Amino acid sequence: MSSQRWAVLFLVSAQLLWAGNFIVGRAVSTEIAPLTLSFWRWTLALACLFPFTIFSLKKDWHLYRPVMGKMIVLGLLSVASFNTLLYFGLQTTAATNAALFNSMIPVIIIGLSFLVFGDRIRSIQAVGIVISFCGVVTLLVRGHPENLMNLSLNSGDLFVLGAVLSWSLYSLLLRWKPAGASPFSFILLSVLIGEVALAALYLPGWIESAPLEMTTNNLLAVFYAGVPVSIVAFICWNEGVKHVGASLAGQFIHLLPVFAASLAILLLGETPELYHAVGAVLIGFGVWLSVRKKRKPVVVSSQ
Repeated sequence: MSSQRWAVLFLVSAQLLWAGNFIVGRAVSTEIAPLTLSFWRWTLALACLFPFTIFSLKKDWHLYRPVMGKMIVLGLLSVASFNTLLYFGLQTTAATNAALFNSMIPVIIIGLSFLVFGDRIRSIQAVGIVISFCGVVTLLVRGHPENLMNLSLNSGDLFVLGAVLSWSLYSLLLRWKPAGASPFSFILLSVLIGEVALAALYLPGWIESAPLEMTTNNLLAVFYAGVPVSIVAFICWNEGVKHVGASLAGQFIHLLPVFAASLAILLLGETPELYHAVGAVLIGFGVWLSVRKKRKPVVVSSQ
């Protein structure tokens, strides 16, 4: 198999594994408390990563020390916040909804880049943001505008939006990652920071006092979230990006809501509604408008 085909396989596998995280989070939402799942997931991931990445972190430590405050922010936004908020959201909202909200991330990054760093937004991007926002509102009110007027919103949707905002801000601030630092040292440091924050919340039981029940389903859920989602998908993604580049690889991200919605229908018995289709079309079209590049003039070669 050619390297190009391997890259496609890796990139598709990463999206499929990440989509499965939405399904698992929803499937065990009544069995494992959100903070419990998040803490044990990253505990397992840390145990698996540590022996193979600690030497890389030691080698790069001089790069991280001057910017440790920024690294703490990145670790809190990615490891501690994103998945925890997502699992809280999946307690009361459908996996399909959560996946569709997740597809808003490219548009939110553009908006945040304008608010945080003053990056210029083209007029077509502004239109895309507005259209995508209409798609989000459609999902929030479940196709019934009166729900917005009555402020009858699903709290789970709001948690998922918080998770999406957290990941968008993290993605924007990745420019803080020191140049020359290994991706393996970076992920280990992020997991260490996030795990410390999760432990500080989980172990004292300030938010929830919910120990992990050692049932087969619960242990499989923690294993899936801790190894395939947190480690295997990361390796697949990096390998795919290495072979085809970040720009092309980024297009595969749009497979995640497709996979998640399909798996939710097949495995969770979720029923697709008309508002899902309307919201997906609006969000997808808005994202396409926002991230499409300006068409360059065609130059005819004289050779």
